[in-house]
Amino acid sequence: MSSETSSKSVVWAGGILMTLAGVHLAITSVLSARHIPSWFGGALWTFPPGPDFLAVLAPNEGAFWLVWGSFAVPLGLIGALVVGFGRRGQVPPPYLGIGVALWALGGAAVMEPTPFVLGAVPAAMLLAAWRRRGKNVSA
Repeated sequence: MSSETSSKSVVWAGGILMTLAGVHLAITSVLSARHIPSWFGGALWTFPPGPDFLAVLAPNEGAFWLVWGSFAVPLGLIGALVVGFGRRGQVPPPYLGIGVALWALGGAAVMEPTPFVLGAVPAAMLLAAWRRRGKNVSA
């Protein structure tokens, strides 16, 4: 396979990560819409938090962690970074694909049904591109 094929698969993997992030943000924003105005009204500024504040979340707090506080924003940024790598003809280091795979499969292992498992697709694409990139070097 050519390095162009590796670059295209890297761009696609990044696009999938960005899509997963965008879809997550869109769906969770719609599902949490009634709580979002309270975030801007100071409802999340509860100091000092109670002793079980992480174990028992108020609905507006849970909605925040489901939407904006979730991993969706960093996932989208990682996807954009991966697209940038691919457009420059580069392949990200394998730890990125491994990390995304562990995150996706770990989430899927503890919560089903879930779209977490979809994260394994771009992870596999990144790892395959990394493996191919060594074969593209001409002697």
